[in-house]
Amino acid sequence: MAEPRIVERRVLCRGRRFEFCSAIVEYGGRRFSRDLLLHPGAVVAIPFLDEEKIVLLRQWRPGCNCWLYELPAGTLEPNESPEETIRRELVEETGYRPGQLELLGYFYPSPGVSTEKIYVYAAYKLERVGARPEEDEILKPFVVEFGRALKMVLEGEIVDGKTMIALMLYAMRKRKHAL
Repeated sequence: MAEPRIVERRVLCRGRRFEFCSAIVEYGGRRFSRDLLLHPGAVVAIPFLDEEKIVLLRQWRPGCNCWLYELPAGTLEPNESPEETIRRELVEETGYRPGQLELLGYFYPSPGVSTEKIYVYAAYKLERVGARPEEDEILKPFVVEFGRALKMVLEGEIVDGKTMIALMLYAMRKRKHAL
């Protein structure tokens, strides 16, 4: 039997950065429609000031109408690589330029409804250059020890999915923590 495939996409709505479409899927001689958010991709990074201290953000998000603890992150711009995006976002949101980036992996946060793919980085050798947040970003950077950030995940203080995944991925891959 042939693999499922998207045979048609019809844009229903265009926003500032994203499109919402109806995707026609063909599989097993059948066709059916799925709603799909077309997303250019995103990045998230754990910015290390030293071996233990990282920069987190307290950021207000309209999707939950609440303040969240998050790692710096952002959406890819047209013709921008994930590495270029995270370098830009780190300066904008934290005021630090990374001297070294390490790609830890990627994940799909909601593959049933979105094409978004998030690349996860660790950022090292940070140089303070001053934050340049976009005018619609409501955030405040602060420093915390990596171990404390992990506890914030386990205690339900950090509930942002990309932040949770990035912290746990780093802990499991680099520190061999059992969570």
